[in-house]
Amino acid sequence: MKEILCCAAQSGLAAATAFALKKKPVASAALGSADPSAELNALVSAVQALKQELEAAAAKANEDTAAILEAEAALLENDFLTGAEKTIREKNCTALGAVQETAKALSESLERNENAYIRQRAEDMRGMGQRLCALLRGEKHILPEEPFILVAEELSPAELSAYPAALLRGILTAKGGVGSHVSILAGNLGIPYLIGDAEAVAAIETGERLILRDDKLITEPDEQLWNETLTEIETKKKAAAVPLEKTRTKVCANIAGVGDCPALAASAAEGVGLFRSEFLFLDCAHVPTEEEQFEAYRTVTELMGERECVIRTMDIGSDKKADWLELPPEKNPALGCRGLRVSLQKSELFLTQLRALLRAAVYGNLKIMVPMVASLWEIDAVREQLSLAAAELEERKAEYRIPALGAMVETPAAVLMAPELAEKVDFFSLGTNDLTQYTLAIDREADGLERYYDPCHEAVLRLIAMTVEAGHNSGIPTAICGELGGNPQAIPRLVELGVDELSVSLSKVAATKKAVAEAEKKLAAPEIAPILPTLLAPADGELYAMEEIPDEAFASGVLGECIGILPSEGAVYAPCDATVTNVTDSGHALTLTDGCGRSILLHIGIDTVMLEGKGFHPCVRAGDRVKAGQLLLNMELETIRSAGLSPMVIMAICG
Repeated sequence: MKEILCCAAQSGLAAATAFALKKKPVASAALGSADPSAELNALVSAVQALKQELEAAAAKANEDTAAILEAEAALLENDFLTGAEKTIREKNCTALGAVQETAKALSESLERNENAYIRQRAEDMRGMGQRLCALLRGEKHILPEEPFILVAEELSPAELSAYPAALLRGILTAKGGVGSHVSILAGNLGIPYLIGDAEAVAAIETGERLILRDDKLITEPDEQLWNETLTEIETKKKAAAVPLEKTRTKVCANIAGVGDCPALAASAAEGVGLFRSEFLFLDCAHVPTEEEQFEAYRTVTELMGERECVIRTMDIGSDKKADWLELPPEKNPALGCRGLRVSLQKSELFLTQLRALLRAAVYGNLKIMVPMVASLWEIDAVREQLSLAAAELEERKAEYRIPALGAMVETPAAVLMAPELAEKVDFFSLGTNDLTQYTLAIDREADGLERYYDPCHEAVLRLIAMTVEAGHNSGIPTAICGELGGNPQAIPRLVELGVDELSVSLSKVAATKKAVAEAEKKLAAPEIAPILPTLLAPADGELYAMEEIPDEAFASGVLGECIGILPSEGAVYAPCDATVTNVTDSGHALTLTDGCGRSILLHIGIDTVMLEGKGFHPCVRAGDRVKAGQLLLNMELETIRSAGLSPMVIMAICG
């Protein structure tokens, strides 16, 4: 048994036999082909066959994965086919040789690019060439019939799409990157992907037993470890089927568009923490119209209902280029015109998006988030644009709503300015991918420097803590929408830091929810521990021990053992299965009786009785039976706060 340390592009646990791809060398281009037209026909047939493979895989995938596969198909039909056809005509060579030359030329061109993300696309071109060569040679494509771990020197989306995703348990390559397309696809599939030592990877043969555990590759495991690992995996599968507990820390989903809606509806996500609107722009051959954007935003917002739907304004620039959008060439795109900077420079484009967002906000709990914030004036400029968009809609007599505005914290500057930024926005969301890059001065796509790109670096965690503290001091929640939010090793620390929400890829929602629940149980304060194991948190927000509640009657324990929660949202939920025994006329307090005869008081706000019901909307009546996690009441946080009152939710066990 050998244990080899690897770079974890996607961490996780897998145990299966290897399916090793041993790439065959292709001979140099054969000149003097007897029939160039036959070679052209053979090339077109192979290209069409590969295109069909990619399209078939895209049809079964979520929107993130489909977008990558569709982009591969477009490259295949355009750049690759055009280049190979030209080589056949000019050099009178075979289709096989033309594919080899084209793959070599395109990959070498990409590798010379200054942008690391673009350089990583070279592996896509090489993989596309290998797959086309196999098709041209007429090689029978052998597919695994049992669960397998795919092993290769390097891998491209075109090659990966040829294998059955239902049986794929993990990926191991010698070359690749954390930000590569293969890594993204692995994350979408919810499987581990390790990048390991070239010699060790090359030595692995098909049928060999492998275990991938976080950042370790285990070869030749003994029978005991093999069986224990299979049992552990099966236990985790069964645990995933168990209903998830409600937690203080919300767990939401990152999505790319309406194509993710079916998977989103079936998931345990408590909302959408990041809707990457830029995919609407990148996947279009033209500027998306206001109506096209509105329909996409409305669809997802309606699906979420009362749950939040955070839509990030177009995050274009750096490695995300739209063909129709002319941006000047830059020596370092990661530090150039990207994110909010593009939006503020292209004001008409930005106004169109804002109008679509304001119209869609009428249909649910939509929130707007702007990326790459570094200065206070940028938020002021966004507010001005929002006002202009609203005025234009007003003039058109169109229905709209100005929603909550949040800032993505992705730069050290934003962290240092967080106390002042918190006074200008309604929430923070930490983009930990870029925050790590800018904090550690390491390009997150840099080849061979993976060990330096560490999202769990103490410097990054301290910046997260500073942001959370600044947000809470101003009464606004802080989320994480970067890859760190779904990292099992990081979740306990993030919960400890008081992060209010983790937004992760759809495939990681359930596992993240369970990890959060476990972390919160371990961190429960002694004063709160007697309550939390038996009762769910009645609201999402920041937890306060009994003595910290700013009301003497509750803080002294006169009304029973209590906890307080400063809510981040206006919803109050049932902490257990119970009967509603009383709802006050003003709607600011409810009493429940559980199956053990305990009386549980839910008091919403401090001194909120003086509002005489304004801002409170009970969803239940006395006598109703409720289930744990069921919505009991909605409150208008702004109405309460504008009256100078605290909306703290207090839960007290009175007997």
